[in-house]
Parts: sequence; structure tokens; C-alpha cells
Amino acid sequence: MKRISFICMLISALLLSRASAAEHVDYVKEIKPLLQERCFACHGVLAQKGKLRLDSGLHIFTGGKTGPAIVAKQAANSLLLERVTAKDDDARMPPEGLPLTVEQIAKLRLWIEQGAAFPLDDKPETDSRDHWSFRSPVRPAVPKSKSTNPIDAFVESQWTQRGLVPVPETDQRLLLRRLHLDLTGLPPTSEEIESFVNDRSPNAYEELADKLLSSPQYGERWGRHFLDIWRYSDWWGLGAEVRNSQKHIWHWRDWAIESMNADLPYDEMIRQMLAADELYPTDVSKLRASGFLARQYFKFSRNSWLDETVEHTSKAFLGLTYNCAKCHDHKYDPIRQDDYYRLRAFFEPYQVRTDMVAGVGDFERDGIPRAFDCNANAPTYLFVRGDDKQPRTEKPLSPGVPAFFTLKLPIIREVKLPREAYQPGLRPLIVATYRQAANEKVRVAEVALSPNTKPITLEQVVISQKALAVAIAERTSLESRLHADAATDDKSRAKVAVRDEKLVAVANAELELAKLLAKPMERKPIDPKRVVGQIALANARRAVEQPSDKYTPVRGALKTLESNLESEASRNKPFPQTSTGRRTALASWITDKANPLTARVAVNHIWLRHFGKPLVPSVFDFGRKGLAPSHPELLDWLAVEFVERGWSMKHIHRLIVTSRVYRLSSSTAGANIANRRIDPENRYLWFRNPMRMDANTVRDSLLKLNGELDLTLGGVAVPPAQQSTSKRRSVYFFQSHNEHDKFLSLFDDANVLECYRRTDSIVPQQALALANSQFAMYTAEKIASQMAKIGDEKAYIRVAFERLLGTSLTAEELSVCTTALATFRETAIGTEAAKTARARLNLIHALLNHNDFVTIR
Repeated sequence: MKRISFICMLISALLLSRASAAEHVDYVKEIKPLLQERCFACHGVLAQKGKLRLDSGLHIFTGGKTGPAIVAKQAANSLLLERVTAKDDDARMPPEGLPLTVEQIAKLRLWIEQGAAFPLDDKPETDSRDHWSFRSPVRPAVPKSKSTNPIDAFVESQWTQRGLVPVPETDQRLLLRRLHLDLTGLPPTSEEIESFVNDRSPNAYEELADKLLSSPQYGERWGRHFLDIWRYSDWWGLGAEVRNSQKHIWHWRDWAIESMNADLPYDEMIRQMLAADELYPTDVSKLRASGFLARQYFKFSRNSWLDETVEHTSKAFLGLTYNCAKCHDHKYDPIRQDDYYRLRAFFEPYQVRTDMVAGVGDFERDGIPRAFDCNANAPTYLFVRGDDKQPRTEKPLSPGVPAFFTLKLPIIREVKLPREAYQPGLRPLIVATYRQAANEKVRVAEVALSPNTKPITLEQVVISQKALAVAIAERTSLESRLHADAATDDKSRAKVAVRDEKLVAVANAELELAKLLAKPMERKPIDPKRVVGQIALANARRAVEQPSDKYTPVRGALKTLESNLESEASRNKPFPQTSTGRRTALASWITDKANPLTARVAVNHIWLRHFGKPLVPSVFDFGRKGLAPSHPELLDWLAVEFVERGWSMKHIHRLIVTSRVYRLSSSTAGANIANRRIDPENRYLWFRNPMRMDANTVRDSLLKLNGELDLTLGGVAVPPAQQSTSKRRSVYFFQSHNEHDKFLSLFDDANVLECYRRTDSIVPQQALALANSQFAMYTAEKIASQMAKIGDEKAYIRVAFERLLGTSLTAEELSVCTTALATFRETAIGTEAAKTARARLNLIHALLNHNDFVTIR
């Protein structure tokens, strides 16, 4: 140990001597950033433990309860240095995370020894409650502009302030392709291109935008965008075991697509996702929305399950990193550690169940995965340093929101549920499903005994009679149980249900014995199997005489196991007749018009997917560590407009796509030379950012172009084994953490764990997939076949460019393609017609591999 201590001292001395020889330690560049990273959380504007603040030089010298934090030129007498170098873990600061490094301590010591100088204008942190995103947006005045679109007015004002000159608008064909891909995720057809180019009406573009926003494909495109944000994923586990998400979660996906197409207000979408079971407890179409909570399911750890629920609810809807406060107070935002657990408390009681679908009585085949409050009294404890093995059980926490919000949480009111919610087996459609299945079983059994059935033996007749008796007994038992379920206070109904259920057991025992008697006896004095069957029958008959009122209710929903340790008895308990109302209160608070974050976060996501860059770069962090918006007034105007127009996404889409800035060219050729110097990153939108197609759009575009895209809406997810040959849109593919379509994965498909913004990469494998995959080759062949009737070579090239790249053909491109076709013909074999066909196919294949094919310009 002495040797190690000596080595550490030597290293420290060497670093100090090296630093001494270096330039003066800069407080602004070296000391304040260190204090901000490691000390401000406890000694800044958010908290002042020991009444000490370290967020300005003046505060450091003023000190706290124990006096000044430092003494200039006296490192040995500086309390700050003493605490960061303390050997005792309880005394050493900071208390969380790793200690300061030897180099950091050396810098701090040298700064003190040099006099601890700091600028006279060194300001402390501003009050976090004054952060721009924590103040409710107020509609700013629209700058004066010739444009009638407010978006243009705000953007143009930035151009004017910075001396930027925008590029011209793009040509009609590229604009048409951009709009189609943007709103529907599919390219326009040749007919649509010609129709738009030749339409001379003044409102042709606006009418086209409205048409695309009204198309079913809009919901698929934008439903997929927001399903990224909401972490949509099909179930995964080990084999058939569900460990994450839920089976049949595709119902939630369909709800999202249908909601987008119906322009369901965004605030209502949030309410349904968080609390449909409390707000609409018997409306299956809305209950699908709580798949958002069902997707968070994790079988082996309730704490992990709720951690993800807290993290991604706050990121998706509020743009806040609540998860940073799990182990300690948030280091940047005014979110205390207990605030993290108060948010968790909203979700503490909820579990997941699968409701039966009308006409399908098998939960493995289909069902609606949904949330419900199962354990109303489940306590929420703060975990010391985030360790679930150290809960503070002496102080349970109630649901709540951080105190810095001026918007207060609504009163939480318990929700009394209708009977069909807690006894879903009584829903008329479910009753009809059970009755239909019972009647069908009787019908099949009767057919087996009908005179038209092929000749059967006497033993087979007996077995068929017993099978019919079982079917009839089950139908009778079903009716008795339904009556008992409906009359919960009538014990006589329950006793009849018990008796009829036991008679089913008798009928089944008689059937099994009949099957045994029909088999040849074993070569023994007594057949043990027959004896067992006779004993089972005797026991079943004896049980009928035993009084009881405990029957099996008709099941209309199946609870998902809370954990791998939950028993079947616990799983089959009756569903609660009330819900806590906690999630309803939370949803109301999130969607309140005065909430400063919800609308801003939503319009920022919409803007990102239209322009390739968001107004606020840190899309899931609107807190103090996040980045400031490039156009703050525009962001606030859009947020207020969004709310005041009924939270209509389609309204925001239309505003954006009909703006001048949306229609700018993506080419900077001939642009003002100063633009690049003033705004090299195009932060102020003086030209259109080219956008790489996402994976879904690449695949779906190929299918649309080859004429085979299946436009059927909704339904069961396409399983992995069928995806390579499926013609359905990619949004319908089964996608989980374990199973991904390879083609989509190459083009940066959504990460099912977290995808607030898709990765945008350009890698060789993508080019190889478009060049060599059977899918790409087949698509090229289909397109070439469709264009085979075009005789003129120049016309062929022009149509190919318009159809595949959405652009007019330049003279240079025509020349290059003409030369390429000639070269292709020379290397081909066969008749002249065959050579021409091969050359044209090569051209189509080359255009599918063109950068502009996978780029939205």
C-alpha cells in the first residue's frame, strides 16, 4: 500500500510540475467546466448543500457554513481541495461517481496557488426555472414578410439578420417526388408526375398536399415515424417465451396508423396511450393505444420495466431525461431524485393483460395487449443511489411532478370501472364468440353420428356419442357460468355453474374410458389403464355431490405474468373493479395547454422528419443540457398553433409543406458565396438539406416502382420467414430486438430499444445490397419490362430519370446514358432485340444504384 501511495504522490508531483511549467490555468476554460460537471448539481442553482455555491468565482470565495471554499495562493488551507482529495469515501466530494482524477486535482491546486483568478463578469447559473423550455410558449408576433406563410416569415427574418440569400425553389418534378416521399413514403408514378407538371391551376400544389395528407399511405408513413419515438417493437424472448413487449402488439401499431389517418388530436393520442383503460375501459378500438405501456413489459425485473416506462414516457412526450435522476438529483435540470420516483408512482400499480378478440377464443392466435391497474396499493420507494436493494421503505412516495413546474397536477380520482372492464367475459361479442365455438363443437360431434357418415364400428359409435355428450355438457356449463358471472350475488347461480362444470368432468371421464375400452386389452388379468380410467370416472361422479360455489368464470382476458415467479393462482385472480386514476391525471397534466414542453417536443419531431434537421437538435432533451433552438420564435409559434388548432398534425404538415422554405432547392450551385461562410451548417435553412431515405422508404419505393406493392392496411405482422418475399409495406414487418429484416437493417432501420432519431449512415453494404441483391435485380427487371414499349431511346432515358430519380434529364446526363447504352449493347450477347433489352436493364439497375435514388432532394 505504501508503495502504491508513493507512486500516486510521484505521479501527482510530476503532473503538477508539468502544469507549473505550462501556461497560466484558465478558470473559464479549465476550472469552471470541471466544477460544472462535478459540483454544480449539489452546489449550484439547483441545490446549495452546506449553503455553498460553486457556480461563480464570487460564490467560491464567499463559501458556505464552514467558510470560504478556497484561500487564494494557499492550496493547503483550501477546504474545496481538502474535500475532493479526502481518503474517506463519506467525506470525499463529489459523493456520486468516480473521484476527480489526479490531473484534475493538479489543475485545481495550481489554479489556487496561482491566485484563483476569475473574470469580474463571471456569472452564476441562471435560475433553472427560467430556462426557455420550462416557460409556457406564448405566440410571438409574426415578422413582416411578403409571404403569407408564417413559417417563411420567421425563417426570412433570420436570413435578413444574418445576410443570407436563399437558393431558388426546386424544379417541379423534384418537388413532387419530395412531397410524395415525405408525406406517404412512396414515390409518384409516371402518370402522377405528368399530371402535376401539366397542371396550370394556381392551387395545384396545395391541392396535391391535401390529397396526400388524406391518403391511407400518409398514416403508414407518419405512424411509423412516431412509432419510432414510442419504441414500437414486437415481442421477443427465448423461443416462444415472451420476455419483452407482448404478442399481438401490432394492434397498437394499427391504432397509431389509423389515428394518424383520422388526424386524431395529438393530446388525445397521448391520453389514450397512457390511460385508455381508465378513460375508455370498454372501447377496444381505443384500448389498443395502451400498447404503449404493454410494450414496456419485461418479465424478469419489474424495476427494469418501470425504469424504461419512466425514461421513455418523459423523453417521448416531455423531452426530459428523468432517467438521469434515478440515482441522485438531476445534475442539470430541477428534477430531484424523489421526482423520478414520484413519476414512477403513476405507473406502479399497472400491469398488462390481453383482451380476447371477438371471433377468436385463443389468446395465442390473437388478442389486444393492454394496460390495467392491477395492484392499487403497490408502494413506491426511493432507492438509495438507484439501488433497488436499498429501498427507503419508511417513506413511500405518492405520484407527483417536479415543483418547478407552475402547472399543477390535477387531483387524482379513483375510477370505478364498468362490469365489462373487470369481467370482460361478459362483453356481448365475447359471449357470442364462446357460444359460437360451443355450438360448433356440438355440430361437429353430431355430424360424426349422422347417417351420412361413413360406416363405423360399434366402439366408434360409442366414442362419438360420448364426444357429443362432452360438447353438450360444455355448452350447458358455458351458459351456467355466464349466468353466474352476470349474477355475482346469486349463490344459487354459482352452485349450478359448479355442478355443470363438474358434469363436464364426468362426461370427459366417460369419453376417456370409452376410448380405453375400445382398445384391445393388455395381456394381463387386469388392464391398469382401464382401472385408472374407471377410478377417474368414479371420482368425477363423486365430486358432483360435493357442494361448492367456486366455479371457473368465463375468461375474456388473460393477465400477463408479472414476473417469472408469479403463480397461476395469482395470475387468475379476478380483475380489480377500480383503477387508481393516476395515469389519467398524468395524461391530463402532460396534455394541458399550459404544459411548456409537450407541444414543443411534438412539433420539433415533425420538423425533423420534414427537413432532416430539428429546430432543437437534442430531440429528447429540452432541459438545460440540451441544445438551444435555432429558431426559438418559430418553435414557439408552431407549438401554440399546434395546440390552438386542436393538436392537429395534418395542419402542421400542411403549413410546413406549403412554405417557401420547404420548397427550396437542395442544390447550392450558384448560391451566394457568403452563405457558406456565414452559415456553413445550414442552420438557418438557406437551402434544402438533402435527406437520406430511411430503410422503410427504400424498400417500399422499390416495390412501388416494380408495381407489386401490397397496399392492404393493417393486420398481423409479417413474420421474419416471409419478409424476403412479402410485398407488404415495411411498417407491417415483425420487428424485435432479436429479429430484423436484413435489407432494412442495412439502411438503418429503427432501433427497437430507442429511436428518437434514426441513424443516418452511408456504408458500402448499402450499395452492395442495391447492386447485388435479388430484390434489387428483380425490381430492375420488372421496371425494364414495364418500360419496354418505349421505342425511342431518348424518351426511354428521360422517363427512366423522371420515374426513378424524380428529376428532369440534362443534356450531359443524356449524353452519358446514351454512351452507356451503346457500351452495354456491345458487351451483351444474343439478338439485337436481346442486346437492347439487356442494355436498358443495365441502365435501370444503374439508376437504382444512383445516389439520388436513395436521397430525398
